Amino acid sequence: MASLMTNAGADGLTAGGGMTWASDTFKARLCTSGTFDKDDTVMTGKVAATGSTDITLGSKTKTKNTTTDRIEFDFADLSFTGLVDTNSAVQIAIYKFVTNDADSIPVAYIDITDQPLTGATVANYTVPTTGGFYLQQ
Repeated sequence: MASLMTNAGADGLTAGGGMTWASDTFKARLCTSGTFDKDDTVMTGKVAATGSTDITLGSKTKTKNTTTDRIEFDFADLSFTGLVDTNSAVQIAIYKFVTNDADSIPVAYIDITDQPLTGATVANYTVPTTGGFYLQQ
């Protein structure tokens, strides 16, 4: 599955949508299973890799790229530590944290090459120079 932005995320991050990229709390979750869909509205069922904790995104920026006609959402590189999972990581879920999974809103899913976690204690993700995800204008 390719990376995607959810409808709730796209709506929330556009003008008047109720999310503020620069100041709201957004987190990343390294996921080993769960169904990932553009119509998701809550984080319930997005299973984190065993031992990992969700990471609060740092250094968030939003850039209008007039060359590619995209709004690019960028954040600091991620390092998921404490892993003890025997599965493979398949997605990184980016979400607006509210109080718990039932209230938190998925914004984007970043497809990563199946990353075997057996024996791994750390999984790193380097954010591309074009941002972690984007809206096409």
